[in-house]
Amino acid sequence: MSLEPQTPNELKPSRPRLPIVGMIGPTNIVRVSEAGGIDPALYKHYANEAGRLIAKLDAIIALVPDRGVALHALQGYQAAQGSWSLALAPDGGPSEDVATSNCEQNSAACDETLGGFTWHHQHANICELSDLLVCVGLSCGTMAEIVWTKWVRKPRILAVRSTMSVIPPEIIAETEIEFVDTLAELEEHMRDALAGARQAIQTGGNFEVS
Repeated sequence: MSLEPQTPNELKPSRPRLPIVGMIGPTNIVRVSEAGGIDPALYKHYANEAGRLIAKLDAIIALVPDRGVALHALQGYQAAQGSWSLALAPDGGPSEDVATSNCEQNSAACDETLGGFTWHHQHANICELSDLLVCVGLSCGTMAEIVWTKWVRKPRILAVRSTMSVIPPEIIAETEIEFVDTLAELEEHMRDALAGARQAIQTGGNFEVS
């Protein structure tokens, strides 16, 4: 399903030609942190810092602005004066009761909103849109996004190891996941991954992770 621009303000500038980093992770941090035995502050810290890194590396941040990791990343991105924030706002299909209304409300804080798709299609759409995914924490929705990278054949995923228990080795075998342990390592891997995307943008080609 194609993504349709929903941003109402026609006077806004057009999206800059920059790499897109999709931010994925749990919306209900309390629930997953209790289940995984992980300090909830870790999710917030790494999400916020990941947002700042995306801004530092001059990339667009793409996210589903419901709750949790995505919003903490958006806060970090905006605090670091990131170039362009892109909200995916699904409507219709199965979701938690507050998810659609949260996305509608919080997308107003982003520079651009994409709609015209349901929650069924959200997982594949963020994969197709992004040149790179940064993963902080795990949840059912996050796993679905990770798994969809196999079928759309992109993008690479950088996962912060300390924010999750384990990704099954069967999933790792069929996707492009790299684990990072520090913010310095995350920045290094992000910089390397985005270099190919920048080159593809400049030449008008398609970026594919080898």
